[in-house]
Amino acid sequence: MPRIRFANDDLTVQVAAGISLPQAANEAGAGLPFGCRAGTCGTCVVTVLSGEENLDELGFVESDTLAVLGAQGPGRRLGCQIVLGEGDIEIAWDE
Repeated sequence: MPRIRFANDDLTVQVAAGISLPQAANEAGAGLPFGCRAGTCGTCVVTVLSGEENLDELGFVESDTLAVLGAQGPGRRLGCQIVLGEGDIEIAWDE
């Protein structure tokens, strides 16, 4: 089972592969902020510190929203759009 490390909260949890990051964050009590959960508001921009290869691919809506926000860059994703694969990840977000 993969693990997620929420760096801002110094919290690591084990989750099932295929779970969405919002679901994992809610179940773990992580402080990752979410807004629309549709990939359009940008509230949940995260930086994947490690394990990016263990996530689903960046989609068009997500890419477009990151561009509009000026939040593109290495490891930058919208947390609401992330689905975990088989390996561990570590994420952080701006507070």
